[in-house]
Amino acid sequence: MSSSYRRSLRTILRGTLRYLWGKRGERRVKGWRMLYRLRVEALLRVEEPFQSLTRHAEVRLWVDGEEAFARLEKLFSRARHTIVIQMFIWKDDAVGRRIAAVLVEAADRGVMIHIAKEAVGDFFEVTGDFITTKHEKDRIWQRFWNHPRIKITHSAQHDHAKVYVIDDHTLLLTGMNIAQEYLEWHDYMVELRGTRFVAQYLTDGEFPVARKSAPRSEPVQLIMNTPMRKEIRPAVMQLLQSARRSILIEQCYFSDPAVVSLLSQRSRHGVRIIIVLPETPDLHRNANYQAIGNLLASAAPGSVRVFLYPGIVHGKVILVDRKKMLLGSANLITSSLDEMGEVCVLVEGRYRMALLKLREVLRRDIFKSKPMTSPPQLRWIGKWLAGMGL
Repeated sequence: MSSSYRRSLRTILRGTLRYLWGKRGERRVKGWRMLYRLRVEALLRVEEPFQSLTRHAEVRLWVDGEEAFARLEKLFSRARHTIVIQMFIWKDDAVGRRIAAVLVEAADRGVMIHIAKEAVGDFFEVTGDFITTKHEKDRIWQRFWNHPRIKITHSAQHDHAKVYVIDDHTLLLTGMNIAQEYLEWHDYMVELRGTRFVAQYLTDGEFPVARKSAPRSEPVQLIMNTPMRKEIRPAVMQLLQSARRSILIEQCYFSDPAVVSLLSQRSRHGVRIIIVLPETPDLHRNANYQAIGNLLASAAPGSVRVFLYPGIVHGKVILVDRKKMLLGSANLITSSLDEMGEVCVLVEGRYRMALLKLREVLRRDIFKSKPMTSPPQLRWIGKWLAGMGL
């Protein structure tokens, strides 16, 4: 039995055990402790007062892996005291090793690094398992795992989010995992600058305490699924319901029945709907096609257009009336909307640069894509696989 085969077998077995018997932990307590430590570090190490960092929020959009990973490396190199990472998949490949090397460099400068690796993501690391790098002879991995300033937690929280926190002022969320394929797949990363975003994420939405009384017109809202709150589905349904003219969805996984039903209903109220899906066959292809078939059959005639993007589009994007965008880690499937840990951001018209960039990218995506000229037809095995979410 080859070593690579044994490694893959161990990965699958470990992921299964973590999925069945993993503990959720005490993320709320850890989050509050981390927030306290970030504040203390900011006061001790940053020349400007902590309060001055909260004045303005900035939203920036980074498209595809080359742009996103370059931005991450730059922010890691600028970190003053703390980096926090929540990751679903982290592969032992060129990108995975490069990120590890940059983090080691930051730790050498005195930056404390806290990494939470989701064990369920191990299922998808068969060809380059992250956890087994702990025993690799590679110098970077050895320094990464044994560095006194790098703390790694590996547990089954069922957390699908991919999030980075830089010091106490920058939060980045994305659908991209740390892996080589994201240099080729089409995806997005959103950068939020402002301490309220960091505080809200670390405390599972509990901070600031006055959040419940915050105005609903807040132009940037962090939307999360955590063990204590499930905000993704209500936010998605409310966003789609608010559409008056158009809905543009770009998704890799699109099959939630309630979402399909609501889109059908909005189409009968005159809303134009465009959906962009990956052309390349994927694990969810049959479920995607079944959902599209149901939507086309129930929607107002001519109101829905479907495009197949060449290759893999891995983004999770909803654009409503060209002025509201929702991006993050949540797919439009039931488990992602209701169960898994997810982090998304809802941005409205005030932050026009990010919206303008997204609209231009989506316009180019549609030009690249092939229109679906007829409803997809699934044979019995395709329908069976679709029922299994494949």
